[in-house]
Amino acid sequence: MKALKSILIAFGLLLLVLAIVAGIKAEQIFTMIKNGESFVPPPESVSVYQARLQSWPQTYTAIGTVEADEGITISAQVPGKVKRIAFQSGAYVQAGEVLVEQEAVNEKAQLDAAQARLKLAQASYQRLVELRKRNIASQSELDTAVQQVESAKGDVDDLRATLEKKQIRAPFDGRVGIRQVDLGTDLQVGTAIVSLQATNRVRVNFPIPQGWLSKISRGLDVSVAVGDAEGSVVSGKITAIGTEINPTTRNATVQSSLDNADNKLMPGMAVSTTVTLSEPLQVLAVPSTAIIYAPFGDTVFVADKDEKTGALKARQQFVRLGQSRGDFVEVLDGIKAGESVVSAGAFKLFNNQALVITDKPTPEFKTEPTPADS
Repeated sequence: MKALKSILIAFGLLLLVLAIVAGIKAEQIFTMIKNGESFVPPPESVSVYQARLQSWPQTYTAIGTVEADEGITISAQVPGKVKRIAFQSGAYVQAGEVLVEQEAVNEKAQLDAAQARLKLAQASYQRLVELRKRNIASQSELDTAVQQVESAKGDVDDLRATLEKKQIRAPFDGRVGIRQVDLGTDLQVGTAIVSLQATNRVRVNFPIPQGWLSKISRGLDVSVAVGDAEGSVVSGKITAIGTEINPTTRNATVQSSLDNADNKLMPGMAVSTTVTLSEPLQVLAVPSTAIIYAPFGDTVFVADKDEKTGALKARQQFVRLGQSRGDFVEVLDGIKAGESVVSAGAFKLFNNQALVITDKPTPEFKTEPTPADS
């Protein structure tokens, strides 16, 4: 009995201890819950940007192809061996300048013979004219003499034309490419000799979607960017618009003309072509850093001011976005001009969170940023 009594006393003491511990823990948990209900998160430090209307030039950019204002491949018009090459590859030549001379010994000899026949035919004709006046020669003999003179003239003209074609000349001013013939090459009709390109002015052809055709007109300004070097933009104007739309791409071809006195542009080069329309667009824009992109929709955090306390609170707002330009994104719907949006630190916010504007410097937002290697 004494042993059982001791066990019961020990068990009662254990229950008392457990009750005391449970009471203490319950009081601690109640206190934590009460404190949690009254806990206010500290304000988050952010940068804000006031949404405002901006004037954006209406531009269209496409990859274009450069072609010379005039460009041909000079080829042989008559057969013959190359006797002389009068140009250097890559040199500038003037219109009418001899580029290649073909051997013409046979043609010159034939021309001498044709000229002798012409001289004889003309002398015979003059004699028959005098004889005809005295009715000694018949009219048919005189007609035959006229025919012989004309035939001899035709032979002379034909040989002179052949000799002229053997002096292969530049049809216009321009720069020649790499020659494709050597001394002694036996040229046949149509054999390519060298490319000649008039590059002081060039044309740039680029595609335009059919939806843009109503906005494009002749005379609009065009900027052509060549590579990444500074000062590599060449300006020109639209000179022609194609009359057909490609049924596969639904694009039309637009042509611009540009001055190329410094030869920045070469035929065949791919360039970035930008067309600027006359009227700029008025858009409501915010920095792209203010946008939180998500599958369910794009949002921004608007910094609202409490009318009573003047404190700032974050309000998450869905927005519908348009085009982007540099560091900015167009907002079509969701916010109004004059509202302040969080431009830095938006990713760490939630609805109704207290905000404080940071005094730390922020990057300058530009529509046409020019990043540089540091």
